[in-house]
Amino acid sequence: MNKKPAILLYFLFLPVFLFSQKTIKGFVVNGATGDPVAGSSVFLNSTSIGTISDKTGYFELNNIGEGHYDLIVSSVGYETTIYSFNTSQLPLSLKVQMSVKVKELENVTVEPYVKEGWDKWGLRFTDEFVGLTPNAQRCKIKNSEAIQFRYYKKSNRLVAYSDEPIIIENKALGYNIRYQLEDFEIDFSKGSCSFSGFPFFEDMDKDKKTVRHRYKEAREKAYYGSMMHFVRCLYKDSLEQNGYEVRRMVRSPNLEKQRVKNVYAAARTMTINPTTKARIFSLHLDSLQKDSTAYYDRILSQKDYKEVYGSSILTADSVIIGMEGSIKQLFFTDYLYITYKKGIEAKEYIAFSGESRSQTFQRSYVWLVEQQPIAIDGIGNYYPPQQLISMAYWAWSNKNGDLLPQDYQP
Repeated sequence: MNKKPAILLYFLFLPVFLFSQKTIKGFVVNGATGDPVAGSSVFLNSTSIGTISDKTGYFELNNIGEGHYDLIVSSVGYETTIYSFNTSQLPLSLKVQMSVKVKELENVTVEPYVKEGWDKWGLRFTDEFVGLTPNAQRCKIKNSEAIQFRYYKKSNRLVAYSDEPIIIENKALGYNIRYQLEDFEIDFSKGSCSFSGFPFFEDMDKDKKTVRHRYKEAREKAYYGSMMHFVRCLYKDSLEQNGYEVRRMVRSPNLEKQRVKNVYAAARTMTINPTTKARIFSLHLDSLQKDSTAYYDRILSQKDYKEVYGSSILTADSVIIGMEGSIKQLFFTDYLYITYKKGIEAKEYIAFSGESRSQTFQRSYVWLVEQQPIAIDGIGNYYPPQQLISMAYWAWSNKNGDLLPQDYQP
């Protein structure tokens, strides 16, 4: 993957004479020349709080709710600048010095790639980036021509990038989203996809006094049972009251299934039809151990991993290990298995998973990548966000087609 150059951040704190105002104001300038950078996008990551710098580079954000935020400053031709803060630090006056974007450098070992376009990869990108939920089906990427793709044949990877924010029109939830894409990669060999960036939400009804009823209902449906809802309930120690059942889970590879797969691989031979040139695979199970073919088939129908669930239901104090100011520290080992008992799975999720069964409660599980504590706050933030990974229902539903801004309240 291309390695981005380090971003040098300069924040000069100016004298502040305001008192107890939840405000950030300042100027965006070119770090090399000092000239104002007009038209810069200045917003709080994953919220609807944002603005555009004026011709003098000036910006101002007001009425910022309690919590931890990342201030994002971006402009075409410049590196994205990020400043993390707590509202206890407000008010702030900043001078943001922007660095001109330099050409991305290849890794030390240069891997050849094929530069391809939307016609080739657009559908796959949309499925992974926006999602496959009913809400995602009503989304449209308005500037798909800005998205570029590189396919690395040797490592079987697809990388996407854009020099301008990706504009997502979400007609299901009533938002226009400007997404500053930082990284996007599909690893076909591992069957994995990862992406990161900074979304800014703009209400389609921003000029109206009230939100349309259909948007209000759709947003509430997307919110309840979401990861943001869960983190807020965890922070407030109100999991059970809000329908969450949390258990510890240990997940380990199914070693017997791996063994049987190896047995089948060793017993399989391939021949080529001399007429059609088609490959023909044959299994010679008569030479194998005493295990019956029926036993092999039963083992192969099992899951690749074995999951063992804890018998006790966890409360917030089982995984919250400390607090500093308004920030709480979350830590657990192995996995947390989370059932939302006030919500039923979407039929589309069952179809996506390839299972033949009836709908049940929404079930997800999460783990900490580096087994280190992470921080959570009262508005549903968790950070560093890349350290908490979700699977199952949230992995399907927590993409851009169903995301809500962090300042959303039902």
